Amino acid sequence: LRQNVYERQQKVYDFRKRVEKELAYAHIEAKFAWDKGATEAEMKEVLSDLRKGQWRWDYAVASHGAAFHAPQEVMRLLASAMEYAKDARLQIARVVAKHGYTGTIPIPDISTRDKAAKYCGLDMAKLRQQKKQFLDTVVPKWVETARKNKRFITKPI
Repeated sequence: LRQNVYERQQKVYDFRKRVEKELAYAHIEAKFAWDKGATEAEMKEVLSDLRKGQWRWDYAVASHGAAFHAPQEVMRLLASAMEYAKDARLQIARVVAKHGYTGTIPIPDISTRDKAAKYCGLDMAKLRQQKKQFLDTVVPKWVETARKNKRFITKPI
């Protein structure tokens, strides 16, 4: 039984990673289309499909226990997200072709967290420092308030 659970969770995880890649590429390609002169009207269906795909992905992965409790439902949601992402990418290819671009849309190397953050323009060192400051200053106040009010926390974190 345990092995069966691990296998189901691994299948969900593996497919989730494929959906995430497809959605990321669709977003990158959508920006490329905008940069090539795509209009709001041309991108209407693309944006709708991107939103639907993102919502389904988010709903499927927001609950970390879903792969255990409802793996079939999670896979159904992820399959739907994948379909929307692929449809968006197909529509984007048509849009950029209308604007004279017939090559392969360039995709940056986003194979690691750091590379993806750099592509997005995130300053990870600054964000890590802000997180550390939050954990060092705000969280202890919450814990102390919870202890004082005898709410849920019985041991120090």
